[in-house]
Amino acid sequence: MKYTMLTMLLVWLFTASAQTRQPDEYWSSPRSTYEERRALFLDYYSENGSQHPLYGVFRQAARAASGRPLEMDQMRKVISVIKSNRDCNDFTLNCLLRMVYLDKKQPFFPVEIKGDIEECILDFKYWWDDGRRDTTYRCYHTENHQALYHTAELLAGQLYKKAKFTNGMNGRQHIAHAKERLMKWLEYRFRFGFSEWMSTYYEVEVLLLANLYDFAEDKDIRSKAGMVLDLLMFDVALNNYEGFLGSTSGRNYAHSIIMGAHNTAPLTKLVFGVGTYDRDEVMAPVALSTSSYRCPEVIRKIAVDYKTPILNRQRVSINVEDAPNYGISYDNELDCHLFWGMQEFIHPMAIRMSKQISEKYDTWPYRNYDEYIKKYDAQIAEHGKLVNMYLDRFALSEANIETYRTSDYMLSCALDYRKGAPGYQQHIWQATLGNKALVYTNHPGGKNLRWSPNYWSGNEILPRAAQSKNVVICIYNIPANQKNDFSHAYFPVKAFDEVHISGSWIFGRKEDGYVALYSRNAAELRADDRGEVCDFLAKGRQNIWICETGSKSQWGSFSKFIEVISTASVRSDDLDISYESPSEGLVSYGWSTPFYVKGKEMPLRWQYRYDNPYCKALFNSTCIEIEKDGEKITLDYNKTKK
Repeated sequence: MKYTMLTMLLVWLFTASAQTRQPDEYWSSPRSTYEERRALFLDYYSENGSQHPLYGVFRQAARAASGRPLEMDQMRKVISVIKSNRDCNDFTLNCLLRMVYLDKKQPFFPVEIKGDIEECILDFKYWWDDGRRDTTYRCYHTENHQALYHTAELLAGQLYKKAKFTNGMNGRQHIAHAKERLMKWLEYRFRFGFSEWMSTYYEVEVLLLANLYDFAEDKDIRSKAGMVLDLLMFDVALNNYEGFLGSTSGRNYAHSIIMGAHNTAPLTKLVFGVGTYDRDEVMAPVALSTSSYRCPEVIRKIAVDYKTPILNRQRVSINVEDAPNYGISYDNELDCHLFWGMQEFIHPMAIRMSKQISEKYDTWPYRNYDEYIKKYDAQIAEHGKLVNMYLDRFALSEANIETYRTSDYMLSCALDYRKGAPGYQQHIWQATLGNKALVYTNHPGGKNLRWSPNYWSGNEILPRAAQSKNVVICIYNIPANQKNDFSHAYFPVKAFDEVHISGSWIFGRKEDGYVALYSRNAAELRADDRGEVCDFLAKGRQNIWICETGSKSQWGSFSKFIEVISTASVRSDDLDISYESPSEGLVSYGWSTPFYVKGKEMPLRWQYRYDNPYCKALFNSTCIEIEKDGEKITLDYNKTKK
């Protein structure tokens, strides 16, 4: 059949408009090629991107990359945000720097704005030791912000090597300053993974790693940034279910859990072909869609192989008390940056250096160091040793993760993570049957979903949980001084095809996936403040929850699953419980007792950084191999890739 040029143009216009009209379509199976998705993303986000003061720059980057003119009123706002030195403008600056480097290859900036861009880059405060005092709060210290600042400083220094910056340093001095800190950050991420594990901040880290991969003049930095980016993509590959990062997480927000599109969903849609573009959080896909980085094909294949069951165990971050085992000192300022990146500011081993850094540079993640030092000293005076080092709600110390993924569901848990400690944004476990059909429990904080911990994200007090393949046990032991005397589950009824309550159990079916949730205390299903029937609430400061997942292929009918699970033996005594799982056998656990499966004590701490069918690498490895179906990549941190 022959087409006229007019017909072909009309077909193209119809297709493009249809794609634009359906920005919220969720792709649960891979579609298109990477280059097709890249073009679609840039086309869509150029017209539909956020104009938020912090994030509007990403829309402008997409416009430049797709050949559209910049919106100059928005570019003026971008420069204003950076010059304001407000918190999180390091996001904005990193994207602007990407645009500056791309403009050098193929100019798109109007001449009249280039001087203002240069001025804001030279004037920016790149670290807390700059000498200038912040007039508004700026978060330098978290894992993602540290590297954002260092990356921006390196790229700015490269642009203006001989120029004098506002703080008196020249570009070469800024390069040296940034490189010293970046090399440690990259090394720690490769050896220990991300302390903000499987978090919303992965999209931020993709931005900075892509900037280093594309623009760092030092080939060793470029190589190492590429390897760390590969491992981040491997994390997402192992822990996503049909494009939804539905795993346990070190830092998560309610909108990334219960709204049906995790912050990383645009990233997974671009790189893996599953997910959605309909989010404002597009730092990662804007960076990658304008980058020379390509995710290794073996990682992409692992990411979207939902038909093959996979049990993944991985360990991330470290315990501060173990730092000397890894050659990390408590009295070295640059080593302390690792502890701050883990948000372990007031850990007894790190607190004195934290106090010293804060006083020296007038940077204060905590103001009350002396109060905590007195608490630690009192413990030693009374007990002759420290009996509780877990006083910091923000802390992101070692996490041991298990994720089990099948074609019909995924279950993920952080095992025995800081039980009874105050919590922040840590998301301990989750069962995922779809991007909206998911189940988890928490001990809620306030009602405002923007601040953590809140009603649906984080935990005011952390539970003790463990997982064996498709079974999770989660135990809450809430102190009397806590206002909220209950734990509850998120169980969104309308997201499931069927929901059924039987005794102490609530059951859900999504297509061929099944989930069962047990509460030892009587629980009531009700609507939350949004009017959504999703709140399975159980009163009581002490409670034990059990989750078991299953499928049609395993059980046949949903009614059979309900019958077998609801009649399974569950026995509890105080905070100990035993459950005769129809699939896993006898499973028992307690607040102070080990985790047993079929009479065998199960480890709650892994020796491996990754332990799954595609990779088995000991924790703290500097060489990691990933292989699937004969296709392999080797990431050797001590070797610089050409």
